[in-house]
Amino acid sequence: MGKKDKGDREKKSKKRFYEEEDDEEEAVGSESQEAIPAAAGKQVDESSTKLDEYGAKDYRAQMLLKNDHSSRPLWVAPDGHIFLEAFSPVYKYAQDFLVAIAEPVCRPNHIHEYKLTAYSLYAAVSVGLQTSDIVEYLQKLSKTSVPDGIVDFCKTM
Repeated sequence: MGKKDKGDREKKSKKRFYEEEDDEEEAVGSESQEAIPAAAGKQVDESSTKLDEYGAKDYRAQMLLKNDHSSRPLWVAPDGHIFLEAFSPVYKYAQDFLVAIAEPVCRPNHIHEYKLTAYSLYAAVSVGLQTSDIVEYLQKLSKTSVPDGIVDFCKTM
């Protein structure tokens, strides 16, 4: 009977040890939430987007094609989505830029989709990119005019 009692005590102590570790992890998680800036939760404004008769987003009124649109690889939507043509001659340069400023959403063979978020812009700034440079490169690479909401979103970071 003595050995059985001793084994029970060891199991209890191990359980208590694991419970203490869980408490420490929860405390660390709450501290990390406090370190996140309030602007990091900011989202791109999507309220001005109209839908067509099929339920698709219609950006034609907000985004006008540039005259030399065939030589540019990006579509920048007002909701923060950026579409990259993978068959463009400047695809590699545009992809390197987008990887630095946006999060990949979907990357099939011909069109890649990225999402511009507050976190991705913070990451871009942390590696040395300036928000004015980000806006300038988006304007150079975009087939359409870059929506004002995206420019404002980038500059507020």
